[in-house]
Amino acid sequence: MSNIENEIKILLNLFNSAKFDILISKAKKLIKKAPEYLILYNILGSAYQNIGDLKLAKETFLKGYKMEPNNIAIMNNLANVYKNIGEIQQSEDLFKKIIEKKPDYINAYVNYGNLKRDNNDFEFAIDLYNKALKINSQIPAVLYSLALAYQGLGKFELAIDYAKKTLEIEPKFTQADMLISQSKKYQVKDSHYEEMNSKKDNLILNDDQKTNLFFALAKAEEDMGLIEKSFNNLDLANTIRRKSLNFNINNETNFFDQLKNIFSKAKFDTNITDTINKKKIIFILGMPRSGTSLTEQIITSHSSVFGAGELPQLSRIVKTKLMMNDNLSEENISNLFSNEEFVNELRADYYDFLKRFNASEPFITDKAPLNFRWIGFIKILFPNSKIIHCSRDPKDNCLSIFKNFFEGGLDFGYNQKELGTYYNLYLDLMRFWKEKFPNTIYDAQYEKIIEDPENEIKKMIKFCDLDWEENCLKFYNNKTPIKTLSTAQARKPIYKSSKNSFEKFAPYLTDLNKLI
Repeated sequence: MSNIENEIKILLNLFNSAKFDILISKAKKLIKKAPEYLILYNILGSAYQNIGDLKLAKETFLKGYKMEPNNIAIMNNLANVYKNIGEIQQSEDLFKKIIEKKPDYINAYVNYGNLKRDNNDFEFAIDLYNKALKINSQIPAVLYSLALAYQGLGKFELAIDYAKKTLEIEPKFTQADMLISQSKKYQVKDSHYEEMNSKKDNLILNDDQKTNLFFALAKAEEDMGLIEKSFNNLDLANTIRRKSLNFNINNETNFFDQLKNIFSKAKFDTNITDTINKKKIIFILGMPRSGTSLTEQIITSHSSVFGAGELPQLSRIVKTKLMMNDNLSEENISNLFSNEEFVNELRADYYDFLKRFNASEPFITDKAPLNFRWIGFIKILFPNSKIIHCSRDPKDNCLSIFKNFFEGGLDFGYNQKELGTYYNLYLDLMRFWKEKFPNTIYDAQYEKIIEDPENEIKKMIKFCDLDWEENCLKFYNNKTPIKTLSTAQARKPIYKSSKNSFEKFAPYLTDLNKLI
């Protein structure tokens, strides 16, 4: 074995040990020494991906792709990076190219399917996953992806069926247990509940597997009225998850203060117009689990509204174009208030992202709850848009967050004190936005909607400048795809069982109770 090959082996061992900082340093030096080794670009790019530096990952994979444009592995890696940074067309073109060159390359079908699923094209994704299964029917991740796609379409029986098939092959794939628990109501002596308990006692699971399993068990136990057991598993799940996160609530406090400080001094041109807008955007925002999915289902039941789901693009624009080192850039913010060309550039970035949906409807929803942080930016970039703020009883809202495992972005939700603190930060920021932009933010209160749906829904539709349609009262028939944890709930008629849900858990949530 040559010296270079030996060093590559060392890099692979570092990758498998998740020692990415050391790997990156060594790989960069080795590329200078032996730039002709394509595998080095794959290793280095993958390391950048794992630490979240998608810009450098893209640059690295592109270098490899230019060296060998027909190399399937580098093409697949580059396509995935394009997908993750929102360059959808480039990603799709590469996946098509891979499949054309190597029709039996299963990863391309799966990754292309994930791209389509992420963009709410569940039917297309299902077709791609099924093509992958024809190549190999025993891959748990593919079966689970199919389950997710069917869940998004509201086809819960099929979702559960494919989740069970996943577990037959790999019992440790506890994400499938979580999906099943979200998609059904448990009764005493439920066989799946018994299987999960057996798994907890008899299988060696890593922390992620334990987290999913404990959340799933907690949901089942709550369904069966076993509240103490349910909370014990919730507590275990949240504790395990919290240990894996690099999160500091003080950073959130400082950032919210920064937002208020910037926008309190800002003067807005009330005559500002969006000259490139062809669609009216309805932003649906608020805390997660506050009724945003229900609100979206109601509004997208209207014939003039397309539901785009939870879009990452506004956050991406803020974080990549207006922030530096996790703080808002004073220079870029200054341009936002004074440079029309810069503002139009950001708008165009967002509208280009919307083109992927090929929506013919004049209205489109963006239902990313945490966009409540960006209301000031929405007012500048999209002055003609509508903003619907979803709210819910604070204790019920926080409990619902505490009961669920979110794949990313909600690091504040796994500790009672941090969750309560973040909720108060949210309330304070919303008070600020409403004072800054009076009478322009509609409050959709969950409890009012479930108590008097017809009246509240009519008011919401009117706020959006939409004519009334009876379909909005039958939102549960809406076929708009849903990718959130609220999939099952949002496809049901109005129900009141989630109201005052905090009460049964109150004895166990003393830290949270003190703060909200």
